[in-house]
Amino acid sequence: MKIGAALEFNLIDYPGRIAAVAFTPGCNYRCPHCHAKPLVGNETPPVDEKDFFAYLGTVRDWVNGVTICGGEPTLQPDLVPFIEELRARKLQVKLDTNGSSPEVLSRLLADKLADYVAMDVKGPERLWTATAGVPGYAEKIKESMCLVASFPEYEFRTTVSPVVRGEEISFLTVAEMTETASLIAENTGSQWHRYFVQKFVPRKDGLLDPRLESFPETSPQLLQDIHAEVIKILPKTEIRG
Repeated sequence: MKIGAALEFNLIDYPGRIAAVAFTPGCNYRCPHCHAKPLVGNETPPVDEKDFFAYLGTVRDWVNGVTICGGEPTLQPDLVPFIEELRARKLQVKLDTNGSSPEVLSRLLADKLADYVAMDVKGPERLWTATAGVPGYAEKIKESMCLVASFPEYEFRTTVSPVVRGEEISFLTVAEMTETASLIAENTGSQWHRYFVQKFVPRKDGLLDPRLESFPETSPQLLQDIHAEVIKILPKTEIRG
């Protein structure tokens, strides 16, 4: 599998696990607020898969998981054999995805290849073309929501980011985030999902849309206002960041 970057083990990326991180290059989205500009554009020098597995061998006594993120990992044709090798090493697997490849998620679910899946939901459906930067994935995303909710552990999450609205750019609103939560609940038939409302953090020379680099972080007040309303729909909602 192509690896665009890797991180040594940490306690942040995979809840409850000590996990290394593999970032895959390439993505079918062009989210304006994305921090992974070099990965999306395949601009990072590759990490040899053999070197990554060799590293895992040196930390096998305490690392018990691997997070695979990106970019978008489900675009990688060798994702399944990569995970199968992790499985052979008795490692648990967390996958971060945008939900655009339900056929891959279905395979991972059927073969029990992922222990934890985190799916980004890019705001309410009517804004997906703006927040994802591309059109055409609505039905796949809805299908993926239902699949993700069947994994042993999972979460949905939305970054409260600035949205390009024609000539105007403004943050996702309380009403839009409430609409997002309702979509998750209605599409999956359940309200009992872990849902994280995440802070947007600007990065100089690092976002896909440089206009967003001048925006501030999502304000704590907006996050709290969103949480107060969204928790009425998805009671397990938390603020992250």
